[in-house]
Amino acid sequence: MAAVVVGAAFEGDFTLILAGVVAHVGIFTFPAAVTAATAGSFVGDCCWYWLGRLRGPKFRAGRIYRRVGPRIEDLARRFGVWELLLARFVYGTKSASMLFWGLQGLPFGRFAAVDACGCALGASVFVGLGYVVSGSATALLGRVRRIELWLLGAVVIGAALVLIIHLTAKRELHIHDRGPSSDS
Repeated sequence: MAAVVVGAAFEGDFTLILAGVVAHVGIFTFPAAVTAATAGSFVGDCCWYWLGRLRGPKFRAGRIYRRVGPRIEDLARRFGVWELLLARFVYGTKSASMLFWGLQGLPFGRFAAVDACGCALGASVFVGLGYVVSGSATALLGRVRRIELWLLGAVVIGAALVLIIHLTAKRELHIHDRGPSSDS
């Protein structure tokens, strides 16, 4: 359960989907998965919010914010603080949105109230998605393991070839640098 909280705080959607798969398998209950995912998401969002609040100007000048900032600002103009709910479902905007609202000086109480709703909604959707597709995920994991073995073999063979080529080229270069042998 702690892994879901930590994963939701720092990684996000994939962790929530995996929590749904694990809940479907029966390792823990669906409500427990949603609760842990909600809590982790909220902790992560608060960290981004406070980072924006405390270090705002530095982040506003950053490359990542310049890339996604205009999209977030547009959504914020259209939807106001409710953009926090949408950010969960617009790829690449979640963390930047939390940072944005910290930059804007949104009072923490209001941020926390709206974001908690967004965290619960996002956790329910993504954990639910994982729960529903868990049968497919289990089959996919089996295929991935087979592919991983083939890839591992290819990497080992590739590394061996690179090593052989490197050693051969080094030997050829060494022989060439010595020049022709003078037996006279």
